[in-house]
Amino acid sequence: MPSTGQRARNAMRTREVLAQTAVELFLEDGFDAVTVEQVAAAANVSPRTTYRYFHTKEGLALALLTDLDNHFLQSVQARPHDEAPLESLRHALAEAWAWLESSGQSETYLVLQAFVESHPGLMAANLQRGYSQEELLVATLETKPVFRSSGDLGPRLVVAAFAGASRVAVTTWRRTAGTVPMLINTLDTCIASLLPALQSAGEPPHVR
Repeated sequence: MPSTGQRARNAMRTREVLAQTAVELFLEDGFDAVTVEQVAAAANVSPRTTYRYFHTKEGLALALLTDLDNHFLQSVQARPHDEAPLESLRHALAEAWAWLESSGQSETYLVLQAFVESHPGLMAANLQRGYSQEELLVATLETKPVFRSSGDLGPRLVVAAFAGASRVAVTTWRRTAGTVPMLINTLDTCIASLLPALQSAGEPPHVR
């Protein structure tokens, strides 16, 4: 009888095979043309088992993005308690992106991002996934000492600003098809430019 650790590894492997198979089929044949049952058959897994790991077809398509989010959140939770919030988010996202590259999935991530944006149903599911992730990040940042007297507003503003900066970084990265270190450098530039950009946006136009 397999040990608890072995069962967990087998479950993780099954999930990875399902997610990888699904993305390959979706990218090749289109999201609407592929059924969950077809993914299960291609992965040599029963439909019942597939639905146990992924409750929806959208969940199958977004598995890699969800995994990246989970690595990001776990890294944020592991950062020093007294670290500046933006620093925690920046270092944690850099670690998550490094995991993406070391796992050999950065190219798939690029292609998948564009694929998701081309399908309204997947885009809606991805937006909901992103919202849920931001709520978890807010809950994590709320425990930091710097926010003890600021209530709900402080951590939400930090998470929202960071999410915007990271989206701009990823969009820029996708256009240049750069490396993960380049992505991290772009993120740093976006974070450093955030406040000046907000301040300049409030200035009246110069009269010539």
